[in-house]
Amino acid sequence: MNSRGYKSIINQIELAYCPMSNYTFSVLKNDIAIQRALEESHLYIIAQQPVLSFENIVPDKNEKLIRFEIHKKDSDSVLKCELPFFQENLATNSEYEVILYVGSNDPNYVKSNPPLNNIHGIKFYEMNLSNENFLVWFSPEKFIHNWLKGYFIAKVDGNYQDFLDYKVHYVGKATEQDIWKRLTGHSTLQDILSVEYPFTYGELPTHEITLLLFRFYDNLEIKTYGTDSSIDDMVNSLLGKNRPDKKEIFLDAEKALVNAMQPKYNKIKFKNYPNYKKGLNELNYDTYSYTFMDPITLKFNNGKIKGGLNNLGGDLILVKNNKIEVLKT
Repeated sequence: MNSRGYKSIINQIELAYCPMSNYTFSVLKNDIAIQRALEESHLYIIAQQPVLSFENIVPDKNEKLIRFEIHKKDSDSVLKCELPFFQENLATNSEYEVILYVGSNDPNYVKSNPPLNNIHGIKFYEMNLSNENFLVWFSPEKFIHNWLKGYFIAKVDGNYQDFLDYKVHYVGKATEQDIWKRLTGHSTLQDILSVEYPFTYGELPTHEITLLLFRFYDNLEIKTYGTDSSIDDMVNSLLGKNRPDKKEIFLDAEKALVNAMQPKYNKIKFKNYPNYKKGLNELNYDTYSYTFMDPITLKFNNGKIKGGLNNLGGDLILVKNNKIEVLKT
């Protein structure tokens, strides 16, 4: 051990909101919850995934729940789901009827009797379809995300991770201005929508191109002490002081992710990372790393990075000895 000891930090990053297609973002970007998520986010990824949909939707008034499946285009994977109406964060007054309103990306969609298919959004209302009686809405992505985060109780059978993999096109940061301002009229986003072919023939790119918004979750510091360490060093470490702030983390995280994944639409690839000013390499860490706290999979030309739901997160994007590598968990 050297005289100053050893210092390492794991920076944990989580989704600030569920993954959103470009179309969903365009429609809902002024929603209060999305605006709040945008304010908290300082890192974002523009990615792509085949369209998810609700299929075989059947409300059961007797059991006071809704049964449905979630499908992914061009995939055999299926999630079979049951969602009780009356619970925290959904409907809470069992004396009122829950009413469903469904929507589809298909402009030729014709409403029919259950089972309902090719549905991309479900709204829940109490008593009637009025704004004041609106309860909650779900896209397939939002349902999966909220269920995994424990915001409500549902029965879900199937491999949910098959529905959480994304091809990465671009990594961006917004530390000086809101992501909303960055994404509104974002030239790179428009390029991706114009150039990238859909995964599924006949789909519009705006339904496949996906926005992943990230915020700071926490960081875990591991530290040992050497002969030159002081009592103040130890106390400050225990109190969580002298750790990098969120702006420093996201400025560095953008470079780390771009360097690791080399996204097609990032013009600057940060090939000299971590040797940049105002990076975490200036804070005398022996190692530092990034991990995602959601079970998403980020795919790129030379590999993939997986997040996780446990207390530590998923794969580590590790920086050590001026080199970066992805450690699989």
